[in-house]
Amino acid sequence: MVSAIVLAAGESKRMGRFKQLLTLGGKTFVECCVDNLLASKANEVIVVTGHRDSEVRAALSGRQVRFVQNPDYRDGMASSVKAGVSALPEDATSCLIALVDQPEIGIDVFNLVIDTYSQESPLIVLPAYRGRRGHPILLDLKLKDEILEMDPGLGLRQVLNAHQTQTRYVEVETESVLLDFDTPEDYQRAEAN
Repeated sequence: MVSAIVLAAGESKRMGRFKQLLTLGGKTFVECCVDNLLASKANEVIVVTGHRDSEVRAALSGRQVRFVQNPDYRDGMASSVKAGVSALPEDATSCLIALVDQPEIGIDVFNLVIDTYSQESPLIVLPAYRGRRGHPILLDLKLKDEILEMDPGLGLRQVLNAHQTQTRYVEVETESVLLDFDTPEDYQRAEAN
């Protein structure tokens, strides 16, 4: 049972515009992420909201997702990871953490990460492009307590660093696993392609 968690709670301060609702190819970022996850082998999709919660929910109207509102979203990404993991169903065995500002990650990448976990059972699976690790991150829920207790300043790096020998890197052929949209220049680059 793989639960996908989309982190969509942030304020997009560096972007200067609310990136969850920026569009790419006729869809908002949050729609791109959620639609690809719904079409993947993930068993469910949980969307963690915070800033402008009602607008994110409206953008995903009609989709089979579960929403979790993170009241502490101003405390950073770790708070959203914790909110999503706290909401996982009892029968979930792992969670796939996806970032709303990576709308170009396709179904094939999500499925490759999930398949690697299903076949090999490592504690952590990460995609890598040309040797550089990216997102999404799949975590076995044997790590649940560590995730919920992680230092907000370190976030998931703390968990990843503690389990390097139990981490499986999967090489992918797309740079999308490294690219996120943090600044207006990042968005202009994507619009130009």
